[in-house]
Amino acid sequence: LQNSHIYRIFAPRIMTEGTKVPSFYCMSQTTPSQHLESIIRALFEEGRAGDYYLVDLEVRPTHQISVFIDGDKGVSLEDCTRISRALEAVLDLEPTLEGIYELEVSSPGVSRPLKFPRQYPKHVGRTLKIDLISGGTVEGLLKEVGPEQVMIEIKPLEKKGVPDEKLIRFDEMKQAMVTVQFGQKKKK
Repeated sequence: LQNSHIYRIFAPRIMTEGTKVPSFYCMSQTTPSQHLESIIRALFEEGRAGDYYLVDLEVRPTHQISVFIDGDKGVSLEDCTRISRALEAVLDLEPTLEGIYELEVSSPGVSRPLKFPRQYPKHVGRTLKIDLISGGTVEGLLKEVGPEQVMIEIKPLEKKGVPDEKLIRFDEMKQAMVTVQFGQKKKK
């Protein structure tokens, strides 16, 4: 298997004078990319990234590493720089990279879906497009966020109509995206 690691395991207790040492081989199915992902995830799980959490991670075979982070109060350029330096300190010691890699740390931006319930509160007042597991799509203004669901205000079909409100549980969502509304400010 390509990209697998093979480890040799010795059994010295079996060795007797004049005999060969039996060896057993164990193969790990961890690819170099999976190994790097586990190192990066550990940094966040150990709390070394402060109040920020890992949203997504891409490790390409060309050693291009993209780390997408978020925080309950957003992410600044300084936050990305600080976390990038913490990751570099760990990755520089990783022998599989030989010091050669490209690291990009950023917030997910509007082109990536919301993945965790804790990402929703800071988007209250923005328009979301939610694809449902059942197959439908709901688009509307995010009004409230609860521990298990969100409240979406859906525009009426008629100009003078009353907006409809819909509760959607997180476990009903396939994907939720913040939609960009040009010329419109965030509503509270």
